[in-house]
Amino acid sequence: MPYATISYNLQSGQAFPKSAQGVGYGFGLAFDLTEEKQPVGAYFDFAYQDMRASANDGACKLLKESDTVTVSVPVQHYFSYAQFEGFVKLQSLKSNGYFLIGASAGISTTALTVAEGPGEAKYSDWRGSTFYNSFRFDIRAGLGIKLGYISGHQLVLEARFGYPVTTIITDYHDICNGSDAHGSWRVVTMQVNVGLRL
Repeated sequence: MPYATISYNLQSGQAFPKSAQGVGYGFGLAFDLTEEKQPVGAYFDFAYQDMRASANDGACKLLKESDTVTVSVPVQHYFSYAQFEGFVKLQSLKSNGYFLIGASAGISTTALTVAEGPGEAKYSDWRGSTFYNSFRFDIRAGLGIKLGYISGHQLVLEARFGYPVTTIITDYHDICNGSDAHGSWRVVTMQVNVGLRL
């Protein structure tokens, strides 16, 4: 089942002064190993997920290198992953709905923070940084419903929730936070998938 994703991403932690939120996207290919009348089965997929978010006054920067006072600026966080997701699928024989319980593991493909105007944007590419964790592991749950058929193929709508066990950034502080405020940064994501079962 190929599917497309729209996600809501909430990024939070002590690495930056403000939590960030935003809408991302994704796509994947799911494999359902559960027969129609089988109550419990296996379900897994390979996916790409964009988990971007932004915040006003979410970071600080110096307008010039010679400046001694920072200013609060809007910030954009771009994080994306290639993921493998595995689930136990629970379904009822009397309804078109099903539940998914499982986990996902992913490797980072994008890790970028952009502190915007005034002045020139400041780019922080976290890949290769000692603060950055390129591996992601989430506990996942979902609810799916079979909506109908298009040209003989089943149209499926899913809502999934993921809570990260791992953090994206560890032991970092934005200059807004002060030298004593060290912390992590993580992304909680909620997504809606629309797929066509082939």
